Amino acid sequence: MKDLISVIGARWPAGKRPLAFPRGFRGLALALGIAACVTVPPAAYSAAQWARERALTELGETAQARLTLYSATLTAELEKFRALPLALAWDPDVTALLAKPRDLELIDRVDRKLSALNAGVSLSALYVMGRDGVTLASSNWTDETSFIGRNFSFRPYFQDALDGKVGRYFALGTTSQIPGYYIAYPVWGPVWAENHTLGVVVAKVAMDALETTWKGMGGERVFVTDRHGIVFITNVPDWRFRTLRPLSADARQELRDSQQYHNAELRPLPALDSAMVRTARIPDTEWDVHVALDSRPAGDRALSAALSAGIATLLLLAAGLVVLQRRMALAERLEYQRRSGLMLERRVTERTAELSSANARLTEEVAERERAEREVLRARDELIQAAKLAALGQMAAGIVHEVNQPVSAIRSYAENARLLLDRGRLDLVRSNLGEIAELTERMAQITRQLKTFARKSSGILTPVSPRSVVEHALGLLGAQTNDLGAEIVFELPEKAPPVLADEARLEQVLVNLLRNALDAVSARNHRLITISLGEDEEHVLLSVRDTGPGIDEDDLPRLFDPFFTTKEVGEGLGLGLSISYGIVQGFGGRISAANHPDGGAVFTVTLRRAPEPAEARPFSA
Repeated sequence: MKDLISVIGARWPAGKRPLAFPRGFRGLALALGIAACVTVPPAAYSAAQWARERALTELGETAQARLTLYSATLTAELEKFRALPLALAWDPDVTALLAKPRDLELIDRVDRKLSALNAGVSLSALYVMGRDGVTLASSNWTDETSFIGRNFSFRPYFQDALDGKVGRYFALGTTSQIPGYYIAYPVWGPVWAENHTLGVVVAKVAMDALETTWKGMGGERVFVTDRHGIVFITNVPDWRFRTLRPLSADARQELRDSQQYHNAELRPLPALDSAMVRTARIPDTEWDVHVALDSRPAGDRALSAALSAGIATLLLLAAGLVVLQRRMALAERLEYQRRSGLMLERRVTERTAELSSANARLTEEVAERERAEREVLRARDELIQAAKLAALGQMAAGIVHEVNQPVSAIRSYAENARLLLDRGRLDLVRSNLGEIAELTERMAQITRQLKTFARKSSGILTPVSPRSVVEHALGLLGAQTNDLGAEIVFELPEKAPPVLADEARLEQVLVNLLRNALDAVSARNHRLITISLGEDEEHVLLSVRDTGPGIDEDDLPRLFDPFFTTKEVGEGLGLGLSISYGIVQGFGGRISAANHPDGGAVFTVTLRRAPEPAEARPFSA
């Protein structure tokens, strides 16, 4: 203190008296010391509390942002492989294998197909299970830990898929001892089969790649728990298969029955006292994602703030003695605030950039998916239109023959009319002109039918008369029917209920079914085709039956598969029934095939009834 006083006195202007402190200077110094003891601790405590709360708030925002990112990566990983087992569930070879589980050639073919698919997507395993839970084919069929012949009927994912639902389950493999996420889809059999579900297709997704990615994303600890609080995915290996809370006896019994975690010890998770934990639920699951960030830096910031506040308070108390020290203390405080602000802005900018990048990636994925869906719809419409034009080409010879007859008759009537006109027989000329007019109308009717059939569909579902559609289809096939000498029995009421469909596409379905029926009876002595109509409260059933040889029972399940045909080579591509199946499904209906008890085949198109138009009501002011 004496040194400080001497410095101040030395700065006093020349010729003036040096600074002389009052006699009560010691009292003032004592008062300043007491004030420091009184004010510094509260100031330091308040600053520490504020700094702690601020640090915890920032840490919480960081944890929430990281939690959103980890949840998005986990959801993307779960959804990435969802389509593969769904596509396999509709694969003809898989369906055939489940129908004939002892066919060694089918087993080998499906094994190799699963192995090739798995090599492209790097799953843990792809396998097919029968209704009894026994694995019939697997991508790891050559490994020592192959699933072939293993029975996994005790797994919940198999039971869910067998009930017609999508099975989702995470478990430790009882055979491979490798944990993974299981996605199971049912394989449907024919609708008339007694057991509609033939078996199950399962994809096992390993999570080690995701955990490796999480290890490199940040210093925080991440873990995922199931509904029992058991950690099964984490970037901390020692935490795997630890529990957040004690397991009840019922939970332990359930885990033993399903062998979800096999022989794992399921010990309690270490205490997280020095960590800030944020939790979020993964949609459509019973899983929780947890992010744990170290909260000790918040304590360090609080201590630093307390020390800074104490020092600042002491400097303020000493400001009455030395102005220079006050200015230095003020500059130090402003610099500290500026650096804190810059640090906060930098962190906010970094977090905003990360979230913007994640949002841009999600937007791009959504746009790509929508573009793919539009391409699929466009390709389907072009395929339907191509099939329609191909059908017109196949019917061209018969249509030309039908048009050629009225053209020849018109020529004859015209030549006769010219001779009769020269002879003055006007009454006969008028009769010939009438015949020409009728033949011209007949040709116009054939042309209208062709234009209606060939035009592109609007894609809009409207009320359509099934009788009108059948009449147009028969008109297009009239020449082929007459050439074969086939008999058409028309069992439709005059006032058939309208159905909800696209008229052009429904006509295409009927033309395809009638052409198939004509082909079926072409080699028979009794050539009869019966078109009938049935109905209930919600549907209209349009049936086409022929007296042909019928359909082989082994071919019925594959009849509507693309490129499957029972005709000779060169007589068809096997797309007609497949396209018809897709068209009727687009109407919200269904199409099925069966053999009639009296012989021949019968195809049934089930369509929704069109809603009744609203009754007109009188207007009242």
